[in-house]
Amino acid sequence: MKEYKVKITDTADIDWSSLPKAEIADFPWNSEFRPVSYASLAYAKTGDKREGLWAHLFSFEKDPEARYTRLNEPVYLDSCLEFFFTMHGAGEPENGYINIESNSVPAILTAYGRGRAPRTSLIDMGIAPFEVRSVVADDYWELFEFVPLAVLKKVFGVENVDESTYFAGNFYKCGSYRHPDTYGSWAHIGTPEPDFHRPECFGRFILTRNV
Repeated sequence: MKEYKVKITDTADIDWSSLPKAEIADFPWNSEFRPVSYASLAYAKTGDKREGLWAHLFSFEKDPEARYTRLNEPVYLDSCLEFFFTMHGAGEPENGYINIESNSVPAILTAYGRGRAPRTSLIDMGIAPFEVRSVVADDYWELFEFVPLAVLKKVFGVENVDESTYFAGNFYKCGSYRHPDTYGSWAHIGTPEPDFHRPECFGRFILTRNV
């Protein structure tokens, strides 16, 4: 299983340049357009409203396509960066996973479930949209996402996130109308056709203060 170390910090002011990068570089379905893309994670253990999971997703892609502008529209048809993940406490049963899919607007699509179907919108679970910020430059775009501890508690039932918490997931890059065959991931997916909803292919995220 592929692994990535997630830094546990005491602050929500994350220095992303100091963290390891999970390269979204596996394109098993013969994609011709393969922009260099990566993601980084940190967990801010602040004990206040800024405690939670922080994610940075980045792609060297010029003029990212963004036709969708509203919550839970099919942003995966745009230039899109995606983060899927699951958590559970030590010794606790496995949960389903959250998918966070975003274009450069950023418009996001978020849901929870154990597989591709059925999935439940986080809005329908009583969870307000959480913070996603985008930056679009001449030759790249990036996302900064924050999933509060309150959301992790409600969805996964974790009361405390620490080194003993099971944490797994994957990062993805998909294309647009211009590049419809672009499907890349961090952890390899071995299906014959593109399918990001494969929790059995998730890599392991190791929560640690030693990164």
